[in-house]
Amino acid sequence: MKEFIENIEISALKIVVDTLGQLSDGIKLASKEGFTSGKMLDYIYKNTPNGKLGIGKYIDSIYLNHPGWQDVRMRKNNLVLNLKDAVNMTLERKDSVKICDVASGPARYIIETLEAFKDKNVTAELRDIDERWLEEAAKTADEHGVKVEYRTANALLEKDFMFDVPPDIFVASGFYDWFEKEEVIRQSMQLIYNALPQNGYFVFSIQAGHNALTLTNKIFKDFNNHQLQMITWNMDVINKILSEIGFTTVKTRSDDKGHYPVLLVQKV
Repeated sequence: MKEFIENIEISALKIVVDTLGQLSDGIKLASKEGFTSGKMLDYIYKNTPNGKLGIGKYIDSIYLNHPGWQDVRMRKNNLVLNLKDAVNMTLERKDSVKICDVASGPARYIIETLEAFKDKNVTAELRDIDERWLEEAAKTADEHGVKVEYRTANALLEKDFMFDVPPDIFVASGFYDWFEKEEVIRQSMQLIYNALPQNGYFVFSIQAGHNALTLTNKIFKDFNNHQLQMITWNMDVINKILSEIGFTTVKTRSDDKGHYPVLLVQKV
């Protein structure tokens, strides 16, 4: 009976999302581009309600103020803080810093970090399997007066971890929210560890909890228009992987519910 009632509620919410919800710019964008697309996340970060008629803007305000999106905005802020810490610690021992995001999307947090170090020799290379996000990120970077290099690459293939100059800092935001198998996360982290120089840093996020994971997965689609399949990870598993690979945790920042820890770890 409980499952039956839940299915009724989900069906009703889907109808609302597909009808009245389309008056909200945010919900409409999620329906068109995907709940976790780069464009959707940019819209969430901007946090400015818009929609058709007064009701659309009101619905959009409710949507943007959902606790889950509040957590995502906090994740972005924590990414920037950890990145700034990594840059500053690197600048203590050398006069230049190279950042590489292995699955960057539009890379709003990278651009914000570069803006904070315009007077320093801090550069960024963006990599993603989808060139659309890389081109969008480059355009945004130009608008903010910073420069980024970019190239299409698969963050799980060793052949795509070749660098003329090894990055001092690797970044992965939201990348591990989709993998059900521990060995895939281990594979990714091992590739990053191998590519980092000694004392280099890795900044990444983990989805350790969610306000309404089952509901969200059943109602929305991802950026490939497939049914959403986000998962959460136990931090004990993540910390075990890091330790076995050889990383040392320097700093962990998170929202107050611990849904999105952002870790700054070091290869020592």
